[in-house]
Amino acid sequence: MDKIIEILKGIKPSADISENTALIDEHIIDSLAMINLVGTLSDEFDVDISARDITPENFATPAAILTLIERLEDED
Repeated sequence: MDKIIEILKGIKPSADISENTALIDEHIIDSLAMINLVGTLSDEFDVDISARDITPENFATPAAILTLIERLEDED
């Protein structure tokens, strides 16, 4: 979780981000930030995030992102 929050703070340094921060609703990530985030998460966690994985539900909060990463790691 800490690594995900660190990545998000790198994208939006001024944001106060915790495990349950509403990333999309609070406008912390937009479409351009999402592209950057997906690439960084893929590299950092060595997972393949496909287009079908890029949904508001999977990126709603850092906790949701962690759930996505864990699922993708289990699929490998």
